[in-house]
Amino acid sequence: MQAKSPKKFFKYAFLLAVFAILVPVQASAQCSGERWPVKVGTDLDASTVNLNAPMATTIANLLAIATPKQLQDNKRQAAEKKLYVVNATLKKYALMYDLDYHMVIADAAGHTMIAEIPSPSCVPAGSPFAAGIAHARAQFDAMFTAADTFQSVDVPVRITGVGFFDYLEGQSGQAPNGVELHPIIDITFDSTFTLSASPQSLTINQGTSGTSVITSNLSGPFNSSVALSVSGLPAGASASFSPSSITAPGSGSSTLAITVGAGTAPGTYNLVVNGIGGGQTHSVTINLTVGNGDGSTQQLLGNPGFENGSASPTPWTATAGVIDSSATRASHTGSWKAWLDGYGAAHTDTIFQKASIPASAASASLSFWLHIDTKETTATAANDTLQVQIRNSTGAVLATLATYSNLNPIADYSQVSFDVSSYKGQTIQVYLVGTENGSLQTSFIVDDFALNASTTGGSAGDFAISANPSVISMAQSSSSTSTIATTISGSFNSAIALSASGLPAGATASFSPTSIATPGNGSSTLTFLAGSATATGTYNVIVTGSGGGKTHTTAISLTVTSSGGGTTQQLLGNPGFENGSSNPSPWSVSTGVIDNSTFEAAHSGSWKAWLNGYGSAHTDTLLQAVTIPSTATNASLTFWLHIDTLETTTTNSYDTLKVQVRNSSGSVLATLGTYSNLNAATGFTQVSFDLGAYKGQAIQIYLVGVEDSSLKTSFVVDDFALNVTTP
Repeated sequence: MQAKSPKKFFKYAFLLAVFAILVPVQASAQCSGERWPVKVGTDLDASTVNLNAPMATTIANLLAIATPKQLQDNKRQAAEKKLYVVNATLKKYALMYDLDYHMVIADAAGHTMIAEIPSPSCVPAGSPFAAGIAHARAQFDAMFTAADTFQSVDVPVRITGVGFFDYLEGQSGQAPNGVELHPIIDITFDSTFTLSASPQSLTINQGTSGTSVITSNLSGPFNSSVALSVSGLPAGASASFSPSSITAPGSGSSTLAITVGAGTAPGTYNLVVNGIGGGQTHSVTINLTVGNGDGSTQQLLGNPGFENGSASPTPWTATAGVIDSSATRASHTGSWKAWLDGYGAAHTDTIFQKASIPASAASASLSFWLHIDTKETTATAANDTLQVQIRNSTGAVLATLATYSNLNPIADYSQVSFDVSSYKGQTIQVYLVGTENGSLQTSFIVDDFALNASTTGGSAGDFAISANPSVISMAQSSSSTSTIATTISGSFNSAIALSASGLPAGATASFSPTSIATPGNGSSTLTFLAGSATATGTYNVIVTGSGGGKTHTTAISLTVTSSGGGTTQQLLGNPGFENGSSNPSPWSVSTGVIDNSTFEAAHSGSWKAWLNGYGSAHTDTLLQAVTIPSTATNASLTFWLHIDTLETTTTNSYDTLKVQVRNSSGSVLATLGTYSNLNAATGFTQVSFDLGAYKGQAIQIYLVGVEDSSLKTSFVVDDFALNVTTP
């Protein structure tokens, strides 16, 4: 805003203020204005703002703060020394003459206030807000293009900004007490991207090269190019991307080519591929094993970075709560890590994995990344400890390689390594045990393990994978099996994880066992189950085996046939909501549920049903009445579901969506499924339910979403089908 002299030039100040309201951008932009030092963090009190302690609040709470009696250009009010987080709706925005992004935000009751992002070019490098301002500006630019006239929108936002009071001059959207969020240091629109790598494990011999395809997938209305880079390359290795970035809106792939020099040291390295776009940074880890020409180097541990998550930690065995993805303590790479102790109470955590070191190994080394923080104040007593042990296959301790304690805090991660060559030819357990005493917590966090064994002579280790039979025909609502076999060659010595892709909607695949144990020779039974609504046809199912830095696949031709003939009909009307919000019939819905905004994408078409997502206590419903014929031989309900949330808990279901069958008068007959903020994930997933028990009945397909009073969760559903087969 333009500077004024209130005592001498009141009339001119008034005219300039009116002009600023009517014309957001003057011909000559400037990095200055009223209380400018407070806006950009060069005032005397800027250092008192704790950027590490944001306070959740509401527009109503901010508007309740008393209007200051006097404002100073270089000193802050009490509320201006705080960082606030507000969930609101962005109503309009413009680029102002001082280069600020001026935003008007509102709550559900219609209260409005201003939030602004200064131009990074106007913020001195010494300002504590400089990095946050640049970050927020990039986040906003990934969504919108600000111009010198106000643009009207209706988009939910989550804003983190510093409190600020402006002079009451009638600016568009100004709060009655003049409070603003200025500057904004973080703004999110529930839009993001994620990176994946295929393959995620590479073995490249010295003097050769290999590739992995990096793919960016979008969630929400993300719209930015994504620049790619890679770190963690060993000395003598190089990497390049083609293309070097993924163009806007940010969805696509790039090929990462890695060239390993002749002098690059054999071993296993964790490469981190970073994507930067729209003010966000996301990464994916690639496990690179560098081999030599005379033999091979293999990484023997499965799931070395815990990225299979807490639901599937194998081949690790861990005590409850150790496998963790919370943001309270960051992982070294990826999303998951192992967090031992940190309770501030008497507690013991363990994590271990079996591995067999080949008798032919010339060398073997164990390494991992370790972070330790503690609230212990002693400088002499090791009250809390982490022991790194080698145990035999039955759990007896062979050696304690190292002991760490509260006396060894590690502010960031540090890689530790141990020579375990003396255990070649043995099956061992890599075993970590953390022991905490009765007070003052210590956390031991480990990530990105590697047990590298190098062999000389003979052929390099590898494995092959096959399926028998490789051609399967099965009817709807039936199951069939294939035996997946792996055979190893050379010095291969690793567990092999199994997965399947390419399944038709409504079909599932499961492996027993889920992986082939070390050294990698063995078999697993793959069981296919086709649902009653699985579409007939022939599908190419790819079975993938990954282990020891190698990835191989085998294909199965899966044909799904009709379950005994008859006629199949889809009974629901307007199944994809494409009649729009003005004509949702035959659906009955809560206000605002039928939606075509770009903030949450539809699964297909333009429209979908969006339940909840307000960040306040709210209930939405969606229902349609239908009668299932008494002659039905099968009946199934399917739809596509996407859940995203701002909830941070990993344990509490604060916001829920229930899928129910009700009778014609609305009484609940069954709850088919319950989803919550704990099930949030990128992209849509198809869910299906058997409704054969309701043939001959008039029922309601009924969805009810219930949201608590803070931190929103959105349940987005689309493309329903109630398929009924009759003779």
